[in-house]
Amino acid sequence: MTMNPNKNNLKNPIFLITGGTSGVGKATAIGLAQKGAKIVIISRHAEQSQQALEEIAQRTGNDTGEYLIADLSLQSSIRDVADEFKRKYDNLHVLANCAGAIFKEKQMTKEGIERSFAINYMSHFGLTTQLLDILKASGPSRIITVTGNPSFLKNAKVNFDDLQYLNNFNGMRATAHAMYARLFFTFELAQRLQGEKVTSNAFNPGVIKSSLTANSPWYIKLLGTFFKPFQKDICDITTYLSTSEEVNDVSGKFFDHDRKIVPFHEKFDPAIGKKLWEKSEQLIQNTVKILE
Repeated sequence: MTMNPNKNNLKNPIFLITGGTSGVGKATAIGLAQKGAKIVIISRHAEQSQQALEEIAQRTGNDTGEYLIADLSLQSSIRDVADEFKRKYDNLHVLANCAGAIFKEKQMTKEGIERSFAINYMSHFGLTTQLLDILKASGPSRIITVTGNPSFLKNAKVNFDDLQYLNNFNGMRATAHAMYARLFFTFELAQRLQGEKVTSNAFNPGVIKSSLTANSPWYIKLLGTFFKPFQKDICDITTYLSTSEEVNDVSGKFFDHDRKIVPFHEKFDPAIGKKLWEKSEQLIQNTVKILE
């Protein structure tokens, strides 16, 4: 069963996707375009965005897709793209937080945030909070955020002593920690949205065709080669979470790629979610001070 976007009384419901030129973001964009959705992708490069949209249009017959440019490692750029989105579009039906990257070495952005944490967690937090006003005004609307395989998340915890993994940096561990933060963020967001017509859920995309392992250690690249025959270029779970009436009122849950809910929410500690939210807001406030 699929959702009829016209139930929102919106002329042209918008589906906004981060990381839409490759990986989970692109696989999400293709799946939604096939459904006839009006997609808008956020990417760092105009040329790659245009190429991705041309490929999506050719494949799906849906040529209504558009793109916005932003550097998702920078909160200043995220604020700018959120403002641009709200100037250009009058609604936001689904926000799909799909962007991600892996870095071998520690890198600091000009805003003073470690780049892996900036892209893999803070971009999702920053963009979502910047767009909450239009999401609420467009309700019923949905926020879906990529996390990872349940086997990696079952012992998820947030290290508040080293939130950005600045000490003894390891690219894979930093990426995993950001993944944990996204899970807690999703649950905390759902708590904060109670009473609003906006849902917040996390998902495991499954094995998706991606260039994410390009900067990974050799053993991760080798693992990626092993899974290559099983990779898909359409993310079924994001299409489901974005369009199905079955999840109209479902919020604060983690969905595996096969649509099953894994009950991580039952172990969610609201105190941790609240603390993570406050720490995230502090980081954003600090970036503003650095740029002033």
